[in-house]
Amino acid sequence: MTTINEYKILDTFSPENKNRLSEIVLDLYSTNSKLMILGGYSKIDYGNPINANTNVIETSNLSKVIDYNPSDLTITVEAGMKMTDLTKILKQNNQFLGYKLPQLKNSTVGGALSYGYSGNYRFNDIHIRDSVIGIEAVNQKGKFIKSGGQVVKNVSGYDMHKLFIGTNGSFGPMYSVSFKVYPTPNKETLLAFEYTDLDEAIRIAQKYIFFNWNIPRLSLYKSSKENHYKLIFNIVGTNQIVNKIDKLIHKDSLNKSNSDSVDESYINNFGYDLGTDEIYIKFTSHKNDFFKSLTEVMKLSNIQYKLMINPIFGFSSIIIYDDEKSVNNIKKLKQISDDNNVKLFIERGSLKLKNKFNYKINDNNLSNLTKLFKNTYDKKHLFSPGKLYDS
Repeated sequence: MTTINEYKILDTFSPENKNRLSEIVLDLYSTNSKLMILGGYSKIDYGNPINANTNVIETSNLSKVIDYNPSDLTITVEAGMKMTDLTKILKQNNQFLGYKLPQLKNSTVGGALSYGYSGNYRFNDIHIRDSVIGIEAVNQKGKFIKSGGQVVKNVSGYDMHKLFIGTNGSFGPMYSVSFKVYPTPNKETLLAFEYTDLDEAIRIAQKYIFFNWNIPRLSLYKSSKENHYKLIFNIVGTNQIVNKIDKLIHKDSLNKSNSDSVDESYINNFGYDLGTDEIYIKFTSHKNDFFKSLTEVMKLSNIQYKLMINPIFGFSSIIIYDDEKSVNNIKKLKQISDDNNVKLFIERGSLKLKNKFNYKINDNNLSNLTKLFKNTYDKKHLFSPGKLYDS
């Protein structure tokens, strides 16, 4: 790889230990060289685009477990560790992070935190930022700074590590991350059914959307078959509860055809692995039944769509196709969201459509406060140039 967003990669560094990472950051920063931190190269196009020629620090060699005591329900790893490796380590002790991240194969711990994506699975309303109890990062002077710790306890001072989460690497590279972890649910299953009547599919979904502790995700989308709708349930909990809900859903879906088996990676990667002609839109709402308004619009407009409902968090996401009808389709969705006091965000898709339809955030918001920190912490704007805002 020689370019990012048509800008040249000047040099690539792959530090093999924390001291070498410190030396590289200090050398680049002191010579006014812009730098970007990359792990699995899975999120280059997320956030704002890189807007300058830049050096790349790869973290793939920083992938060790620093400390793990399963009985303490905490783990500390280097930020270059692949998320799939972390999940495998935890699984050996029947533990997980409390959520499932998308693109596990390529995504790293540092990249997942930098972009703040928790995926489409929510267990007990956990977000990736809620599970981080400490980080160790490198500042512009090549010095290691620590926030939080490696154990779950009250720590004095500011939760500075929260500043590194969701800011696209704009405050420099993280070296290590400490997580609190959780026991995995006793049982998990995916059910899928196809309906020829959208109203009936909505009725079934509405009945089970309030089982949000045990059904953290519901998916509803048009099947490849004409006038068929697929409804997918993700059920978690004890064996007794999962089996009970499974039987109830099968009873309600009597005489409905069981759909093909569900690829779990598709559910986890919903909205992340998009085709070139797809747009991912997210709606934030405090009303768990908001999706009914969405599906009514879909029904009347005959829009091809895939809809994910996250009842435990209170948002819905939808994928539609980018074609000659997309502007009018999004206008209809925007009108519905405005009528219901719901915010609409085009998270991934056409930049032109993002600018046209995204919810306008007040200028006096936290993003501007983050920029103020950026101007103080990284005065030269060398960390991840352009990712937080044009620099």
